This record gives sequence, structure tokens and C-alpha cells, in this order.
Amino acid sequence: MNLASTINQMKRIMKYQAENTVSSFFYYMWNAWSEEECKAVYGGMYPHFWEKWCVATDKGTFGAAERFYLELSEDNRRLLVERAVSIYDGRRFRKRNSNPKNQTVCEETLSV
Repeated sequence: MNLASTINQMKRIMKYQAENTVSSFFYYMWNAWSEEECKAVYGGMYPHFWEKWCVATDKGTFGAAERFYLELSEDNRRLLVERAVSIYDGRRFRKRNSNPKNQTVCEETLSV
């Protein structure tokens, strides 16, 4: 294998990893994000971030994940994305079991 083909292979892998991360983030926000997950990601600061989420859903859940993400600092975005990637594999398959009956959502999410 020559250097050019090695570089091309690395570029394909990096592109896949970026796509995998984006997919994992959206599957996580659509299917797993809850007050409990907020606690898992942000610890003792979770009430602040859960309030941000609830504000992001004021206009409905369509686009809420994007609005929420934009409100976060780079460090807090990284924490959220790392959690998403740790749970989803980019192909909507969860890496752990969860009981959705125990998930808490804000009122705006329930009304949609």
C-alpha cells in the first residue's frame, strides 16, 4: 500500500467517524434525551441545562436538538456528544438497555 492510498483510506475513515458522530447525536437527542440523561451528562449542573432544553422546546420539538446545541459552550457540547456516541453507534442501535417508562420529559415535549 502506498502513501497516497493510505491517506485516502484515512480520509474515508475520518469522514465515516464524523458522519457516525452526527448520526449518534441526533438518534440520542430524538430517542434517549431525558432529565435523567441530562443528569448523567451534566451532573449537579443539570437543572440549568434541563431548563435550556425546555426553552429550546418552547417552539416545539422539531429543531429543539439544534437550538439546544447552539446554546451550549464548546465544552458542554463535547460532553453531550461524547455521551451520545457512547450510547449510539451511528446507526440508531443503542449500546445499552434503557427503560423509557422511567424517562422524564418537560411539558412542552409531551404536548407535541
